[in-house]
Amino acid sequence: MALEKGEAMFKIKCPALPAALLIVLIVVSVHAPLAGGCGYRDRKPPKIHCVMRYPKTPEYEDSVLVLAYITDLGSGVANATLRCTINGQTFEMSMARNGSVFFAEIPAQPYNSTVVYVVCASDKAGNKACSSEHAYVVGDFHPPVITFIQQVPAKPNYNETVTVVANATEPQNASGIKELCLTYWDGFNWTVVVMKLNGTLYTATIPELPYGTTVQYKVSAVDNAGNTATLDVYSYTVEDQHMPVAVLLEPKNGSLVSKTLNVTLYIHDGNFCEAKLMLDGTALASWNQTGTHTHIIDTVTLSDGTHTLMLEALDKAGNRVENIISVIVDNTPPTIEILQPLDRSLVSGLVLVEVYAEDTNFEHIELKIDDDTHVWEAKTQVYVWNTKESSDGIHRIVLTAVDKAGNMAEKQITVFVDNTVPIINNVTWTPKTPTANETVIVSAQITDEGSGIENVLLWFKRLGGDWQKKPMTLEDGNWTATIPGFEESVTVIFFVECVDKAGNTARSTENYYLVEAATAGGFMGIPLHWLVLAVLAIFAVSASIAYYLRKRKRAPPSTFLVSSM
Repeated sequence: MALEKGEAMFKIKCPALPAALLIVLIVVSVHAPLAGGCGYRDRKPPKIHCVMRYPKTPEYEDSVLVLAYITDLGSGVANATLRCTINGQTFEMSMARNGSVFFAEIPAQPYNSTVVYVVCASDKAGNKACSSEHAYVVGDFHPPVITFIQQVPAKPNYNETVTVVANATEPQNASGIKELCLTYWDGFNWTVVVMKLNGTLYTATIPELPYGTTVQYKVSAVDNAGNTATLDVYSYTVEDQHMPVAVLLEPKNGSLVSKTLNVTLYIHDGNFCEAKLMLDGTALASWNQTGTHTHIIDTVTLSDGTHTLMLEALDKAGNRVENIISVIVDNTPPTIEILQPLDRSLVSGLVLVEVYAEDTNFEHIELKIDDDTHVWEAKTQVYVWNTKESSDGIHRIVLTAVDKAGNMAEKQITVFVDNTVPIINNVTWTPKTPTANETVIVSAQITDEGSGIENVLLWFKRLGGDWQKKPMTLEDGNWTATIPGFEESVTVIFFVECVDKAGNTARSTENYYLVEAATAGGFMGIPLHWLVLAVLAIFAVSASIAYYLRKRKRAPPSTFLVSSM
């Protein structure tokens, strides 16, 4: 640069700059004398010789130092300002000085920010000068940092996909992650897959590959400025560590089984070899194809109790798996009993139906009376049956017991319901008005269309006395019994009671009679007129005998007729 008159050249190291920076500045060492004479005025603005920045191409993490060399040979430089416009927003800052060198620092800005700046200087006389515009765009020259990478599963099998998980970061004001890519070798070709962002991690999938394939892969990260980071190559070999799938679908472990048992099983493996079904260590069946299979076992040939079912599956890689369950065989039906009422019994009124069941694996009992059903989970139960709600006649009682294995036992009885009492008709007695000590015969007609008559009783008592009873007997269609004689003036009350075979009781209305006095005369209770007749008869017989004897003395023997009354 050409020197003007009155200027000198010096090398000055600015103490505010980085130690590595040596700036050659042109500093005014000889000041031109002020114009002499009164009334001199400085009209020339300061001179901005040059404007520089460091670093020349700043990144997002760099603050920028702006330097300006400014002189004024007149009144002298008063101050300098730095006016910046960043992404459309303008601000000013005062510049510090070191002699004729003015400097200010623009803070670090985010990637891709456009910064335009101008240096303005004013002298002490108020003259002002501004530099031309300077500008820069904030760059990003550092690649992302891949902080994490993982494959799942770590040892993949032939029938498994592999998920590669990775993450990469950039500083806050950098350009940011654009994408992560997974590149893998499947033994024949390299394939590039753009990884997907899932939350805070990036994922990509390597498909299933054949057993024994050696897979290589690497992850690269690209930011929005085009910087790329790539990790070293990773690799794995496809294995066969999958155990075969062997599932006993039915029956379930611990199941109670009986009669015919359907065993349903499922087996699967990509390298499947063989599967066997065994019962208590004895092979029942085998398969060489995967899928769902069924085998039937006749448990009747087995003893009651616990038995072991085992399904074993083997693949071609030698992996073996076993599925073992236990089943409880129960082919014995429950033991049941209808304790009461008895079969073919007569019942009436409230009847206690008592039932009982016994089974090791008991589940429930079911009592059915005609169409009325009751179910209980208790082994012993007493049910009160109101037979008055049922019609007279034959009814069926059925007891069913079921155990948890499905075995069932059933027992049934029939009973005859009779809730109709007998009908008592035509209660009569003879004599109607007995005399003292005279017995009375009571007679009644009784019918029962149900269970039949069990017994008939004649109840009687003297007024004010206790009841007495006598059984009545059936004679010529009438039930009769005799009331003993009572003394005169006694009132006798009586009624007939009939019980049928079902226990229904009928009772007639109460009847009564008054014992009258005996007829006057007589001897030892024999009526007088009978005594007179007896005397006359004896006299007549005696007279006839006397007459016969006299005739016999007078005449020869002859036939003699005796008549008597």
